[in-house]
Amino acid sequence: MRIFIRSSEGLSSVDVEESTRISELIEQNLFWGGRALREEMTISECGISEYSTLEALDELLGGKKKKKKKAYTTPKKKAHKKKKVKLAVLNLYKVDKSSKVTRTRRVCEKCGPGTFMAKHANRHYCGKCHATVLNKA
Repeated sequence: MRIFIRSSEGLSSVDVEESTRISELIEQNLFWGGRALREEMTISECGISEYSTLEALDELLGGKKKKKKKAYTTPKKKAHKKKKVKLAVLNLYKVDKSSKVTRTRRVCEKCGPGTFMAKHANRHYCGKCHATVLNKA
């Protein structure tokens, strides 16, 4: 009976009898029908018919080397935390002796009253509509 053995070198044909043991065929691991063939079994015990193709696979010693964890040299940047100021609204208005209330910050022209602009060194900035007004130097 003739069977074929597919290995890394290519396809080869072998003439065997049904009483031939798997260990006599080749030194590599043989697979047929999705299962490994044990060396002590014969061709007839495995159920291999004429013109069947056996797969000869080399044993793998191990898997891929594990990737090393990256060591960062600079420390992580801390996230900005908003500082909570009690009664912060009192910084936006000023009350004089005659009970007159005045705004201490500039009001955004686009957004209207109630929306104050942030005061920077050279400009005023609205956080709502992103308008910027430069100071005259």
